[in-house]
Amino acid sequence: MIYKYVYDLARQMGISLTRMSVVDGRSVGCLGVHLLYFGTTDKMVSALVHQSDLDDLKNDICCDRLELKIRVALARLEINKSSH
Repeated sequence: MIYKYVYDLARQMGISLTRMSVVDGRSVGCLGVHLLYFGTTDKMVSALVHQSDLDDLKNDICCDRLELKIRVALARLEINKSSH
């Protein structure tokens, strides 16, 4: 579900993502969070999201914090793209 959500936000912002991955925070010693990595062919950004936000998304509950984190990361991707 998070994949579709991120790709939809990127599309709304005019960004064409080519890759995305999700890393469970437990694998790096952080409980209750996930690392989202996404990017274009030549640039990659990340966002740290809480499990509770992903649960809200799954349950169709408005999650402004999740949307903001992803939009900020996507904006960083655009800034990185335009600076090269």
